[in-house]
Amino acid sequence: MRKQRRRDAAVRTTYNEAAAHYEAHESGLLEAESKTERTHKVKQEQIAGAVSRNSAVNAWKHPLTLGPYGVSFSRTGRHALLAGHGGRAAVLDLHANAPKCEVVAGECVRAAVFLHDETMFACAQKKYVYVYDDSGAEVHRMKQHLEPEHLSFLPFHFLLASMGHSGYLKYHDVSTGTLVSEHATRLGSAHSLAQNPQSGVLDVGHGNGVVTLWSPASPQPLARVLAHRGGVAALAHSACGTYLATGGVDGLLKIWDARTFRTLRETRLKGRAPTSLDFSQRGMLAVACAHSNGVEVYESATKAKACAPYLSHALAGGVAACAARFRPFEDALLVGHARGVDSILVPGSAEANYDALEGENPFRTKNQRKTAVVRGLLDKLPPETIALAGADFVGQVERDPEAAKKDKRALEDAANAKLEQKIRDKKKTRGRSKLKAKLKKRLKNVISKETNMLRDKVADEAREKKRKRKAGGDGAAAAAGDDAPADTSTALDRLFSRAKKR
Repeated sequence: MRKQRRRDAAVRTTYNEAAAHYEAHESGLLEAESKTERTHKVKQEQIAGAVSRNSAVNAWKHPLTLGPYGVSFSRTGRHALLAGHGGRAAVLDLHANAPKCEVVAGECVRAAVFLHDETMFACAQKKYVYVYDDSGAEVHRMKQHLEPEHLSFLPFHFLLASMGHSGYLKYHDVSTGTLVSEHATRLGSAHSLAQNPQSGVLDVGHGNGVVTLWSPASPQPLARVLAHRGGVAALAHSACGTYLATGGVDGLLKIWDARTFRTLRETRLKGRAPTSLDFSQRGMLAVACAHSNGVEVYESATKAKACAPYLSHALAGGVAACAARFRPFEDALLVGHARGVDSILVPGSAEANYDALEGENPFRTKNQRKTAVVRGLLDKLPPETIALAGADFVGQVERDPEAAKKDKRALEDAANAKLEQKIRDKKKTRGRSKLKAKLKKRLKNVISKETNMLRDKVADEAREKKRKRKAGGDGAAAAAGDDAPADTSTALDRLFSRAKKR
């Protein structure tokens, strides 16, 4: 038994040392050898020849019909979901580089997203939202979501959000099958939809240049930001939730601080309005424009030289890029266009270390996937936790209610103490000053410790008087008993009662 324990300890030590040795804290980047060299002029063939074989297999092209195609990934980054506007939806296994399933809907598929894992995905079709499994069979049809145009799934809340053509934002709980909430934006059809991965707040871009922030617990938008003079064509949130990228039809790309809603960077794009924006796990920004035949990648949205692209790729045949999405845990970028999907290499874009406890293991087995689903259902967050500052208290231990009340009362007392400072009356030369009366009337509404004590004392005295009066009345009635005279009231008694009252 002791030998077995020593062996297990030795194996754990070996694994920990290997993990510490091979853990990559810094990502590799393309570096120019001279000041005149530009990294965005490097071709994909040169990058594929310089990287390892395992990384070079991520550069490929899939010609497809029934385009143009939108792209989305599972949380593990192993599976990609393609949504063609011609009516095709397909799931690709990127480790095997082969299609897993395919659905030909026969009608327009505007958007598609994975649900809790790669075994189920939802498609926004012409009239309703349809849910399919990994074999391509239809599982469910959501008739409450009419004419959907954009989809987004919140993995920690198990909520599927859809934005319809009529301007309604709807949240559907996929674990219970119930419609959680339905909000009317009153701004018409939305042009774009993005999710803050930290707080779960959804950003909706409208045609008048306004970006509204929504939560299922609030019927009104949490915030409104006037981002562009024209419509907001594309939105993207960084992985940390701090930065928000917006692209308008006016040809401007703006980087916002999501905490203060202030503009950090502003760049005019060459290809006019962007059709897709996406942040990588390392903070790179991909921009796909409709009036250009390629996609540009910026190294950092917050650096001073953010206007210069880090990498650029032109599509063959001069087709326009419709969607661009970074692949999680791999230095690759998938670009959807009218003739199919291309995968290009972007060195330094992905995070090398994944968290297996959060369901992000790309190499997980079938049992591990099932365990992750059960764990996610047990740890599911309620919709009320989605707020602008909701990411701070999630995962913390709930405080004692009495201690929280004491702290709140202390803050109230401190605030009331500031109001007790002396207020000097303004001196007026003529007329009657009403300032003192106004101040007295205003101080009546101030709740302080003294006013609370006085109110309690007055209430106690009133209760004591009522109790004594009741006790005295009962004693007098008991003493009188049966000896009390009968009621001998006459018609003239009412005159005497009036005299007594006077």
